[in-house]
Amino acid sequence: MNIPKLLAWFLCLFATGGALAAPPMAGRETALLPQEAQALQPGNAPLKMLVGVNDIYCKDSSCSCIAAIATRQYAEFCRKLKETYNIELELVYFLEPYDLNRAFLAEKFDAILCKPWLVFRHPGGRSEQMLRVADLQDPQGNTRLWGIVIVPKNSALKDLGQVAGHRVAYGQSDAYEKHQGALALFQQQGIKIPADKLVEKASCLECLDLLMKGSVDAAVISNYALTADCAVDVTTPDAFRVLGKTEEIPLTSFMIDLHRVSRNDAYRVQRALLELSRNALPSSMSGGGFVQPSSWEIPRASQ
Repeated sequence: MNIPKLLAWFLCLFATGGALAAPPMAGRETALLPQEAQALQPGNAPLKMLVGVNDIYCKDSSCSCIAAIATRQYAEFCRKLKETYNIELELVYFLEPYDLNRAFLAEKFDAILCKPWLVFRHPGGRSEQMLRVADLQDPQGNTRLWGIVIVPKNSALKDLGQVAGHRVAYGQSDAYEKHQGALALFQQQGIKIPADKLVEKASCLECLDLLMKGSVDAAVISNYALTADCAVDVTTPDAFRVLGKTEEIPLTSFMIDLHRVSRNDAYRVQRALLELSRNALPSSMSGGGFVQPSSWEIPRASQ
């Protein structure tokens, strides 16, 4: 028995007031880093890949309620990719992440374009085959994702420490930034919340609904939820106060299955995505092209 790890898990359990937080496990590097890529020799033969997509800023994989925000379309980008680099991407769009997750587990795609946690949250198995070759920018050039702890503007809670002992709505384990990240934040800050006061919900909108009804005192939601999610139909950012934020992780990444695509071809795709984004990004990409993936050793957690 690994006593230090077991002790760490019980400390985490205590810090969250008894909430069943999964014990963290060391992860591996998920990105194809420059020093590794430089040793590869990509070819130029025709390369075709089937790609599952759930991009919150893409018109074809987002709710119509944010049509004014989610304007990105990939057709022109893919056309240029094929003409210039002989790489053909066949994109299959998913409105719901859990539908893409099922298809990913069924090994239907050569690559996935979505939030990395959807891919890497599965310990072992398919996630061990995946490699992040590029991170995708949002329309403002951001590539990071985090959770925010919010309260209504008129709340008596003025700082993060005061959340201790109160009712908090947070995400399910398939959303790292508002679940594992939130539990880690509370632990780091010594904030104890009894298990019966932690309310787990599937979406940011459900967490916000509980907060606006007064059923909870605080909520943890994704940082984009008030501007690029269905919440835009029911509230605005100025209705809330942000008390804290979780660690930052990659927002959206292009991830390749190394059991279906060679490492040489993974580097070839990486180089093409980055060069095309720098030199000839179509306006239909809404200003959000691909950039070098940031180093990220994801903390594995048992499900």
